[in-house]
Amino acid sequence: MDLEKEKVIEKIKEGKEYGLKYAQLARAIELQPGTIYLFVNGTANLSKTKQLQALCYIESYIENVKKQLRKIEHKGLCVKWSH
Repeated sequence: MDLEKEKVIEKIKEGKEYGLKYAQLARAIELQPGTIYLFVNGTANLSKTKQLQALCYIESYIENVKKQLRKIEHKGLCVKWSH
C-alpha cells in the first residue's frame, strides 16, 4: 500500500470544509489533535495505517454530511452546499 502524503492532507482539508474538526479526526484514529495539525502543516508524519484510518473516517464523515444535506435540500430547508 502506498499513500501519497499530499493527497491525504488534501482529503483532511476537504473534511474540514465539511465541518470536520481536527480534534474529532484525531480522537477517531486515536491520536493527539496536535499530531493532525503537525501532519497537515508538513512537520510530522503519520504511519500508513493511521493515514488509511483517517481517509476512511473522512470519507464516511463526508458521505454522512452529504446525505444529511440531500435530505434537507429535498425538503427546501436549505440551499445547495458549497464547500
